[in-house]
Amino acid sequence: MEQRAGWWRNTFNPETGHQQARKADGTWVTPFNPASDLGFAQGSSATYTWMVPHDVPGLAGVMGGNDIAAGRLDDFFHRADGSWATGGEALRYDPTNEPGIHTPWIYNELGQPRKTQETVRAMAKLVYRTGPSGLPGNDDLGTMSAWYVFAALGLYPRTPSSAELHLSSPMFPKARITEKNITILAPGAPGVHVGETRWNGREVDQPWLPEAFVERGGVLVSRLEG
Repeated sequence: MEQRAGWWRNTFNPETGHQQARKADGTWVTPFNPASDLGFAQGSSATYTWMVPHDVPGLAGVMGGNDIAAGRLDDFFHRADGSWATGGEALRYDPTNEPGIHTPWIYNELGQPRKTQETVRAMAKLVYRTGPSGLPGNDDLGTMSAWYVFAALGLYPRTPSSAELHLSSPMFPKARITEKNITILAPGAPGVHVGETRWNGREVDQPWLPEAFVERGGVLVSRLEG
């Protein structure tokens, strides 16, 4: 399984810096346009290039390092005028469909958790509404709804195969997940930036939680600023 999970490298073209379709003989499909969905389902190459949540260090490495990868994420989430991308642009983040909705949390892996906090909060505010049309896209098996719930809790699955959870900033002062005996406290909510996070009194020194958090539960305190 680990070997197969690394096969994303077979479709990453270092010349273009993107995931790219290949022919049966192994040659690249050309001409290449990162805005194209050729070889991809319900998304463009620009979106699918980030679908490596299980190996962000590897992805950042082939892009040229964490700083370059983070800069590319900045461009992915923002239009040329600096405003947030909120869908409908093949070269940028699309919060209305599943292939790229994990991408805001990749900043955590690149050592820039404040940008994860800012991006998650911006998307929750800009593309979700109350009422019958409140979801930004087709709620396939509750995926869009679940995204908002995770964003509101300040948590998100780190990889599909693990119970590790990314951290962002909770939207509410208190939340409780009864089945897992988890209580989330966020003094300073609805502040956006996390100043400190503690799990059962012990400081969390990285922007994600171990699987033990889901297994054992307890009290998570994220102190928010600004």
